[in-house]
Amino acid sequence: MKRLLSILLLGLLALAQPAFAHKASDAYLQLQRNGDLLQLRWDISLRDLDAMLDLDSNDDQKLSWGEVRARMDDIRANALAHLVLQQGRCNLSEAAAPAIENRVDGAYLVLQLQSHCSTDGALDVDYRLFREVDPTHRGLLRVAMADGQAPALQSLDPQAGAVSVMLPHEASDTANNGAPSANGSSFFFDGIHHILIGYDHILFLISLLLPSVLKRKPDGWQPVAYWQEAVWPMVATVTMFTIGHSITLALAGLKIVSISPRIIEPAIALTIIVAAVDNIRPLLRGRRRVFAFLFGLIHGFGFANVLAELDLPVKSFVAALLKFNLGVEAGQLIVVSVALSVLLALRGWRAYPAVVLGGGSAFAVVIAALWFGERVFDLKILPV
Repeated sequence: MKRLLSILLLGLLALAQPAFAHKASDAYLQLQRNGDLLQLRWDISLRDLDAMLDLDSNDDQKLSWGEVRARMDDIRANALAHLVLQQGRCNLSEAAAPAIENRVDGAYLVLQLQSHCSTDGALDVDYRLFREVDPTHRGLLRVAMADGQAPALQSLDPQAGAVSVMLPHEASDTANNGAPSANGSSFFFDGIHHILIGYDHILFLISLLLPSVLKRKPDGWQPVAYWQEAVWPMVATVTMFTIGHSITLALAGLKIVSISPRIIEPAIALTIIVAAVDNIRPLLRGRRRVFAFLFGLIHGFGFANVLAELDLPVKSFVAALLKFNLGVEAGQLIVVSVALSVLLALRGWRAYPAVVLGGGSAFAVVIAALWFGERVFDLKILPV
């Protein structure tokens, strides 16, 4: 049983695979209706397009406009094949030439599309972009409503099939009276999704959890006698981490503070290294809750781009932020509950300090160090 539990714990640690070490993949869609004309702006990350279509023809790890333009027909065809409106009855065509826009997390290709399409106030959207290659991807749809109304928000999961999106009937229609109209379930589940595929965040949490079922004594580590001795201190630590990342998630999402992922992503890897090394050789010296809060501030920026780029009015942003953050906390609770249950079951094992605590922490240091190198130098050190 202990061997099986150890394998399960290593499986949780192994979730920190390099294929998803960077920011989760998101595309941004802005939809507007004028009569029977649907206008759509679709922003797709060049990094994601390159991974899908191998746009970097000279393999210099830098995409030029010439390389993108040379493959524009392929890009356009691939994108349009993966977005179906009204079961194919609303065909999208190009309304303006494609362009490149630089954002805080890199360059995006901007497609301006349109369709003459008669709808009865609801639009069937089947979004499938990168479904075959990237389970982390989401499309974030912002629908412009009539004057005085907040935009409608929808997270589009390529794996989930078609969804129905409400459209304004007329420009004068003010039925919503300006109330936020973010889809609650979509942003809640998107928050769960972002934590469960945020393997660096999971690895950080597990690094904090590893010593929680032990007490350091003069003669070495000893297992806690009762589960409460592990759970309640860990709840306090995770709560401090939650407060920290909630603060910066709000600040970054409202664009009050903006820090490039080129800084945040390596910094997240460093927080994992510090937390894991502290398990082997004390660095934080009993101040893990304070550092959990400070580390949470850094990790919060890692979630922020998913909402910041939607450019929402404050009411809509607050509603979407709350639902998204609740989803993040639900996902975090899943990870902590499973991992802590395994660790509590293993705490009496004589080899726990050496194998689980020492070995698990060393594993976390190695993975995080490789992530740090990948993120600083924009390399692929580990196999995909």
